[in-house]
Amino acid sequence: MPMIAVTILLPDPARRLWPLVRWDGRLCDWYPGAIALSVDGTEKGAVRRLLLKDGTRLVQRLEHISRIDDAYTYAVVESPYPVADLLAQIRVQPGNDGHATLTWTATFQPLGLPGGLDEARTERFVRDLYDAGVERLRGLLTPYRL
Repeated sequence: MPMIAVTILLPDPARRLWPLVRWDGRLCDWYPGAIALSVDGTEKGAVRRLLLKDGTRLVQRLEHISRIDDAYTYAVVESPYPVADLLAQIRVQPGNDGHATLTWTATFQPLGLPGGLDEARTERFVRDLYDAGVERLRGLLTPYRL
């Protein structure tokens, strides 16, 4: 099962980053292709639905939320992506210097459909999606730095 991990140090405190990335945060501002969001609940089993620009839907289920750390784990239960059984985690860690580190990880099974992507290309697809998301986050935060 492939694993993707994207970690980025952002020049903003965790208290500014967490509202953007939390379970019921501002995903439409940074998640690639997202144009609408609805969230039903904030406890384990809650469902989050994203409408993407191409009209497809992405449905995620909250699997775990940390009450101590700024972190949660979610499963993708419906997706237009070439993966199955995707389990992801978003974690924000504050730094001593006022910066925050975002870590976004995922494990998944590449779909073995005829004419589908091979494992390496599927990993690249997920990594590119995550890289685009964290770069959009950087763009949201950087203009507001003093």
